[in-house]
Amino acid sequence: MRGVFAMNKREANIAMLSVIPEDEQEKIYAYLSDYCNSNPFKKVSAEEIYAQLAEGRACFERGEYEDFDEALDEICEKYGV
Repeated sequence: MRGVFAMNKREANIAMLSVIPEDEQEKIYAYLSDYCNSNPFKKVSAEEIYAQLAEGRACFERGEYEDFDEALDEICEKYGV
C-alpha cells in the first residue's frame, strides 16, 4: 500500500476507515449522513440560476445595490475578520 501522502483523498479516507473499529465507523457514517442531509443549500436548476441573475441585474440597473467594499467592510466588522 502506498503511503498516505501519495494517495488521493478518496484512497486516504478509505485507508483510514479500514482501520477504525466498526462501531466508530457507524458514528462517522451517522455524522456524515446528518451533515449531508442538513445542507442549507437546495438544489437549483440552471433556469432558476438565470432567473436569480436577471433579478440581480434588474436591481443593479435600478440602483438597488451596495458598494462591494462597503459590504465587505461591514461583514469583516460584524464577524471580526
